[in-house]
Amino acid sequence: MAVQVRVEPDGLKRLEAGMPALRLDGTLGCKRMLRNMLGVPGPRDIRGKLIVDGLVRLVDKTINEYHATRVSLQTFFPSGYLSDYHRAQDHFESCVQSLHRAITYLDRLRALGYARENGLPLVPRPRQLEALRDPVKTQVRKFRDYLEHLDEAIIQGRYATVTGEVGPQLGCTSAAISDASLTFVDMARWIEQLFGIAAELSYVAGIVRPAPTVQSSDGAKEKDGHADR
Repeated sequence: MAVQVRVEPDGLKRLEAGMPALRLDGTLGCKRMLRNMLGVPGPRDIRGKLIVDGLVRLVDKTINEYHATRVSLQTFFPSGYLSDYHRAQDHFESCVQSLHRAITYLDRLRALGYARENGLPLVPRPRQLEALRDPVKTQVRKFRDYLEHLDEAIIQGRYATVTGEVGPQLGCTSAAISDASLTFVDMARWIEQLFGIAAELSYVAGIVRPAPTVQSSDGAKEKDGHADR
């Protein structure tokens, strides 16, 4: 049976302003696999390679779960069907969990000290990459921990909420659980930063150069297999 609740008249408008759409490729894993098949380095050692593979997979998942959360909320706010809201909760829970794991992978990749060909760090320092700063990691981890231990807290009588919801409470601009909260604008910005690193380690770029000129046996210059006339 479909159950409807009253929603804010301007809820959809507020959601679309408060939860930015991510115009990001959520299929980096396929590109990363092709890159590995072609033997494109980055990193070369197995540990670093596996960390990057894990990072790319989780960035894909985070992007797709964020998008699915937004789509479900876009359906919920005009109609008020609780089934749409509950699906949004499910997707958001997965989004936060994968975001936390992706940040952990990226933090470890930075600690391993990989560098680019120009000598600059592969992963910027936290002061240059907000997603790796301690306050951000703490904020995401706190929300994720509440989600992970929610069942235990309910069973042991340590969880209470004025809304009566078992799961994250989703609004038009942010989400909350217990005393932890995350704004969608912040999450979108952090996901875009993670994507920047993951995409660089996934895409394969082809470089096209002019065909070389060679000297034929009769002394004529040849290009692309045809003698110049």
